[in-house]
Amino acid sequence: MTAPQILIGAILHETNTFNRVPTRLADFEGRYLCLEPETIRDRLTGTATEMGGFLEAVDTYGWQARLALAAAAGPSGPLATPDWDMLRNHLLDAARGPVDGVLLALHGAMVTQDDQDPEGTLLQALRAALPPGTPIIVTLDMHANVSARMVAHADALFAYETYPHVDHADCARDAAQALARLIALPAHRRATRRALLRPPMLDAADHGRTDPPGPMNQLVAQARALRQSPGVLATALTIGFPWADVAEAGPAVVVTTLADSPANPTTLARPLINGLWDSRAKTQLRFPALDEAMAIARQGRPGDAPLVLADFADNPAGGANGDSPNLLRAMLAAGLSNAAFATLADPQAVRAAQDVGEGASLDLSLGGHHRPDLTPPLHVTARVERLHDGRFRCQGPVLRGVQVEMGPTALLEVDGIRVIVASRALAVTDVNLFHALGLDPARLTTIALKSRNHHRAAFGPLARQVLLVDAGGITTMQLNRITYTNLPRPIWPLDADASPQDIRLQEFAAHDHPAHE
Repeated sequence: MTAPQILIGAILHETNTFNRVPTRLADFEGRYLCLEPETIRDRLTGTATEMGGFLEAVDTYGWQARLALAAAAGPSGPLATPDWDMLRNHLLDAARGPVDGVLLALHGAMVTQDDQDPEGTLLQALRAALPPGTPIIVTLDMHANVSARMVAHADALFAYETYPHVDHADCARDAAQALARLIALPAHRRATRRALLRPPMLDAADHGRTDPPGPMNQLVAQARALRQSPGVLATALTIGFPWADVAEAGPAVVVTTLADSPANPTTLARPLINGLWDSRAKTQLRFPALDEAMAIARQGRPGDAPLVLADFADNPAGGANGDSPNLLRAMLAAGLSNAAFATLADPQAVRAAQDVGEGASLDLSLGGHHRPDLTPPLHVTARVERLHDGRFRCQGPVLRGVQVEMGPTALLEVDGIRVIVASRALAVTDVNLFHALGLDPARLTTIALKSRNHHRAAFGPLARQVLLVDAGGITTMQLNRITYTNLPRPIWPLDADASPQDIRLQEFAAHDHPAHE
């Protein structure tokens, strides 16, 4: 018997529509952009990524892989239309010819310059390009904004179940297992039914955090338990991405059953959607401001484990510009010592540091280029401690094995605080960033990071305390300060009259599958 031909691809981008800088193809090179099968295998085999999990599944199930592409960029502004067209067409071109199944990794919260739902558009085009009845299994980020078109044109969806996201590869394995289960069935039994339920919410379950444990942990356990029910193929529980002004922003539940199963996906999804709605009381929207954070930081003493300050309102993992110096300004005013700040995205400052060289001092205007109204630049005198090419390989757990390229990078010393300035915006999730610059994070008294929760997997074990600080920026959790135009209303927490009566339900019939094998 001929081994099944499986089309495999990944296009991952989380879009902050309030970021005014378009994302280009070159921005994918900061994480990975692999357009040839050999490059995909060389870069991503054995990594803790979806593609790493898919490649492992190919060996497990004895499939023949048709590797289309693997492209992942850090969250940022809307993807430029020509660049999206290239990625989409590259995948669709690979779909030509015999295909027995598809494994596709998407983020689920991508927006392009002219499409608020490009992933739904892609899945619709892919469905049309494939032979009738070809199973399409999709993985999504937990913070996807799941659209009706995504659910309509995929046979099943799986979402990450951890935040920090340390289960990219596990999610891919679950998706591959579902595909193997469908392929093993007679062709006329491979069809699925999907139910998509949405509460009238913009965020839920404390943004989905599972470490430290929160309301999401119990919901994930419930969703996984559903998969043990007869006829249930997949569950996906998503929190949404609130910094995208799109019609389908917010949490969602998708339950998938086999079409010939008596299991009702809508009935199974109801307890999960009710759990999301009930998580409002445990969803934190306000955090310590700068003065409170500095009072805590000043309590640190030499020899203490580091206090980690998470600068989440300018978090590049939420698509922020990563160039806000607001928290650094407060740290300098507080006179903190043995402290580090990582990272500030400012390619102009890096070039200025390169011009004077290591060991030299210079006057700089740091950051504040994109939204000076929220995050004004900081004027400093800095010493160039080290210059670096910005490349390091992640130790993990998040993105273990992936090489990150920040672009040319400078380690500056400003009044006793080490500042890592990079050419690209970077959400800091890995200790190897510090090691690459010659710093030992465990020996610092205070560490400020551009991050919200992903850093906990690597830095949490080192820290005496992790404190989320709202220092201002476009990824603030004070969502009522953001101007939305495309959301359905009412919606929590923007509208006091949002209620569970506003839960939206959409059911999707089975895709047409051939009656005979």
